[in-house]
Amino acid sequence: MKTGEHVHIISAGEWIHTAFPAILRQLPGVTRVYVITAMESPGSRQDPRIDARRVATHRATEAVKELAASLSIPFTREMAGSPVYESAGMVLARIRRDNRRARITFDLSGGPKELCMALLSLAPWTGGEVWSAFDGKAPRRVPVPDRDIRGMMTNVNYQTILAVLLRNRPVPVPATGLPFIPRQYLFNQVWPLYVRQRVRTPDPKKPVPQFKRGWKPANDLSQATFSWFLKMLTGAGLIEEGTGSKNQKEKSYRITQNGETAFRFFADPATNSLVKQILDGL
Repeated sequence: MKTGEHVHIISAGEWIHTAFPAILRQLPGVTRVYVITAMESPGSRQDPRIDARRVATHRATEAVKELAASLSIPFTREMAGSPVYESAGMVLARIRRDNRRARITFDLSGGPKELCMALLSLAPWTGGEVWSAFDGKAPRRVPVPDRDIRGMMTNVNYQTILAVLLRNRPVPVPATGLPFIPRQYLFNQVWPLYVRQRVRTPDPKKPVPQFKRGWKPANDLSQATFSWFLKMLTGAGLIEEGTGSKNQKEKSYRITQNGETAFRFFADPATNSLVKQILDGL
């Protein structure tokens, strides 16, 4: 996607067709619109009030679609199932990957509370701005916390570590939580995929080290560097440190929910085949 693209995401509600024109006046230059609708729970159609709200939301969504079409703005409708947070996260991650260089804004003026809360909490991961029309007045921006995970995840080695942890995650996830992966096993899995971020100046006085499997010396991952990666990921809340079940002295690690969210939004499939494989499976 070209620089200058602007993706606008709307939580589907009964009055979004009245808020949308006001948003367009406040935020000129929108080039693509997504409307995210919360999937109905079983039995909800038996409630006349819920059914009336569903019909009104559908009409409002169609009105937004028609206005977008009149302005030659592409329109896409997405569904967020249950649980809403996880489903909305997958939808937003896909939108972010499809529009990597675009500006992203949200309109949370309408829609069910669960969907709006999920989108509000996920907005910082997209780098998006949140807008809402409070009390039916003109939309204004909602402050959201800044998250500096995007810059951190540009280091492909962080992506690889998270991918290894996700690859070793059991499916389905046990009720007791994810198991911890031993540090040495994690190191052995990451080592062949390590990419040096800084060019090392060779010391002519020291012999060139020899490595098995034909890997270049410049790509050799030291234990100290690996420990630094784990420290940074733990400090950012993307992985969790524990102890092994057999060897209490050996440290072990597992990915957190924030770590999986960061991977969904910021991992690049061009990093390596493992990252692409995990992203395709999420």
